Amino acid sequence: MAIYLTFTPLGDRGLIIELNCDDPTARSSVSGMVADKIRALKVKGVTDIVPAFSKLAIHYDPIQWMPSSCDSPYEEIVRYLNQKLDGIENDAEPAAVKMIHIPVCYDKKVGLDLLELSSYLNTSTNDLIQLHCSNTYTVGAIGFAPGFPYLEGLDSLLSVSRRSEPRIRVPAGSVAIAAGYTGIYPSMLPGGWHIVGRTYVNLFETQENTGALLSVGDRVRFDPISIEELNLHQASKDHK
Repeated sequence: MAIYLTFTPLGDRGLIIELNCDDPTARSSVSGMVADKIRALKVKGVTDIVPAFSKLAIHYDPIQWMPSSCDSPYEEIVRYLNQKLDGIENDAEPAAVKMIHIPVCYDKKVGLDLLELSSYLNTSTNDLIQLHCSNTYTVGAIGFAPGFPYLEGLDSLLSVSRRSEPRIRVPAGSVAIAAGYTGIYPSMLPGGWHIVGRTYVNLFETQENTGALLSVGDRVRFDPISIEELNLHQASKDHK
């Protein structure tokens, strides 16, 4: 797979790498792979690497990239990254992509918007659920809240705008759709996405060296479970 990198400055302490490849559906996976490659390089002065969809933001200390020539620190680090990332397409192997299965209960007791959505989309709740859980998703970005994934791959028939009235409290683990994406609320938060189900899986752990369950480029499948199984696992978590 051919991958093309385009660099642009982001102020005087950062840069954006735009990733273009001959398979547009793989751009988020490529973004995560390139981010991992740069992390492994342990590039001097780099303070943060943020992949999202088909782009990467690299934040760095320009003092550590002061050139001996008349070039700028930005030109120096771009030259270095270009050299180190040459041939990056050889690393873009599909087998390296991580697949994560997430159990989701689509019962109407936790899929708070299933009935309203099925009416709006003029389909049955069973067909709506089948459309949602039959696709493989790709993590395009982590944002909004720690561990909240923006998942690409939602069936176009389920593309709806956000709710006209956001909820003040969305339960942790809620699986929701809006604007062509699926998201999972990692904790109780306000939110305006349409809730179709719930998982007991923790999306974000605060313990040291744990953090977010999902990373940009990961693949996700939703495995339907019953309300009884959800409650059993939730009760187990609450007693820990």
